[in-house]
Amino acid sequence: MDTEFSTSCERLDIELNHSDKKSPLYQRRSKYLIYSLLALSYILILTLFIMFLSKASNSGASMESKSKEYSELKNNVSVLVYKLKQLEETSQRSNCDSGWKEFNGSCYYFSKSIMGWNKARALCLKKESDLAVITSENEQDFLYETTQDDRYWIGLSDTDQEGAWVWVDGTDYSTSYKFWKEGEPNDHLNNEDCAHMWTHGEWNDVPCSYSYCYAICEKKIPSRT
Repeated sequence: MDTEFSTSCERLDIELNHSDKKSPLYQRRSKYLIYSLLALSYILILTLFIMFLSKASNSGASMESKSKEYSELKNNVSVLVYKLKQLEETSQRSNCDSGWKEFNGSCYYFSKSIMGWNKARALCLKKESDLAVITSENEQDFLYETTQDDRYWIGLSDTDQEGAWVWVDGTDYSTSYKFWKEGEPNDHLNNEDCAHMWTHGEWNDVPCSYSYCYAICEKKIPSRT
């Protein structure tokens, strides 16, 4: 049983020492491993306790010997519980800086002040990120949970050529996900070249100088091997 206890602790140590890996694949594998280790560890704790009770009732050992075994059991359990607590805290730790929200391999920052599109992008670049590029319905839904019906700039514009919309990261607009408000984009007064999220999270084009939008910044979580 001591060997099994040591093996369990070693596995917990390995998981804790590799907890700085950030890739989504690693996180999924780590999550399952954590649950497995938790289950194994609780079984070990229960087994240790049952073994002690069995030995205490059947053994003719002295009270001093039983007391020593009980102290060792308590110590082993305390060590295991401490490591489990560390592992649980590590598994819940965010990959994003304070003030950012994590979703599907990216960190998102929602600005507290309103500004034009160019200033919004400058803000994001200063934070080592860029305006958000929305590539799926799941991502759209996640962002809408925060933006609701407020106006938020996204990384989409057609400033270089009217109608030729471009994502800031080079994502192919023609084949990518879209969620325009009905009738948009319409380039009203020939002066609407930047996109923002608005009612129900739907996209709308407005002048890039429009200064009543917040910003959504996005940066990818780097993969580590």
